[in-house]
Amino acid sequence: MCGPWLTSTPRQMTQPTLNPALRDFWTTPARNRVLYGGRSSSKSWDAAGFAIFLASNFKVRFLCARQFQNKIAESVYTLLKIQITRFGLEDDFEITRDSIRHKRTGSEFLFYGLWRHIDEIKSLEGIDVCWIEEAHGLTKEQWEILEPTLRGDASQFWIIFNPKLVTDFVYRTFVTGTPSSRIKGEIYGVVGDTIKRRINYDENPFLTKTMLRVIAKKKQTDPEGFVNIYGGEPIEDDDQVIIKRSWIRAAIDAHKKLGIV
Repeated sequence: MCGPWLTSTPRQMTQPTLNPALRDFWTTPARNRVLYGGRSSSKSWDAAGFAIFLASNFKVRFLCARQFQNKIAESVYTLLKIQITRFGLEDDFEITRDSIRHKRTGSEFLFYGLWRHIDEIKSLEGIDVCWIEEAHGLTKEQWEILEPTLRGDASQFWIIFNPKLVTDFVYRTFVTGTPSSRIKGEIYGVVGDTIKRRINYDENPFLTKTMLRVIAKKKQTDPEGFVNIYGGEPIEDDDQVIIKRSWIRAAIDAHKKLGIV
């Protein structure tokens, strides 16, 4: 599902590039783009860069949402500003305290917190891309409001998150609920209007040596935490539950494992 802002011939941007590992993820037609994995994997960085690329070449209205946003600094606003500067496009954008707009194309970025403003978001018109950052906390009720809000034939959702719990709505719906297939050798899930892509730090060519040392230390000192934080694997247990899923799984057929008839 490609809009005119994906099929037209774009202007050339300056030398800095996005993560080449995600090129097919962004260009494969899809309404729902689900990008998940561990920290330091370039997910949000790449989304911001691709958003600026689109805004610089086509008229696109972005809704940048996250679960909680008490101030603009908690949104992807700063990340977008960094990418604008990185690509040398400061003169092309009008950046105010709470909005970003491209002077020539008319593209604009709106920033909302879902928890407090979901009903207000429901009434927004003309949204082309809804970028949901830190989407692991998105609820079924919120999704049922958001999904029909984007009505255009070329509209898209960018659902980006670090997995938290296997029971989270987003993980169940878009990861375990979306079978995997291969596109150009990469593991993807493409079912209907949804494409999913898992990416971790080992596919991020922009990581600093300092960050690589931090990750290596975490892997050595806290292997379980490493798997969740940097390996992108969700955890099975919420510390607040009384009976944990891992306990139930361990108890299944335990008598057979122990040799008890």
